[in-house]
Amino acid sequence: MIGCGKVGRALGGWLAARGRPVWFSSRRLESAREAQLEAGNGAQAGTLAEVIAACDVALLTLPFEAVEPTLGTVKERLAGKVLIDVTNPITANHRGLKIGHTSSGAEQIAAAFPEARVVKAFNAVFAEVYAARTPQLSRVPISILYAGDDPAAKAEVKDLIRLLGFDPVDSGALENARYLEPLSLLNMQLGRGLENGTSIGFALTRGSA
Repeated sequence: MIGCGKVGRALGGWLAARGRPVWFSSRRLESAREAQLEAGNGAQAGTLAEVIAACDVALLTLPFEAVEPTLGTVKERLAGKVLIDVTNPITANHRGLKIGHTSSGAEQIAAAFPEARVVKAFNAVFAEVYAARTPQLSRVPISILYAGDDPAAKAEVKDLIRLLGFDPVDSGALENARYLEPLSLLNMQLGRGLENGTSIGFALTRGSA
């Protein structure tokens, strides 16, 4: 977990509880250690360099603007790593995207770190859902949409989504993150702006042809 805010702590703790070895890193090592203690289940904390060296899959759960400056310090160590982009390039008022239509935050991360394998996922669900560990609402699994260009990396992300009990929905190439990032804004408007609360989620239903 690169970033120990609400989403990073919630997802990291949940994955640790499901038996995955989890490492936490943060811009402040103290925050990573707090997240480690909170998660338990053998979770570890370390510097960014230590975490990247120890892990094959990293979830980016820090602010979008912090991704390039943060990962830039370990750029040469990212070759072959799966980077799950959980970030959204939203404006300060949470009403719009800083990047969109002709590109996406995920594509910019992939361009900045071409040796890594970037997959967009987990970006359109409230942290409260992850913290409560409720992958189903009214007995319907929440859909986690994911997009990427590397089939093996996408398969790993699909496994993580299923491990937590969500419904994984392959959303195609990484350029389709241009559609997934606006979905986070809709989620925020429905949940907070229109007062539906944070225990909500999108579900893709599939009927027979």
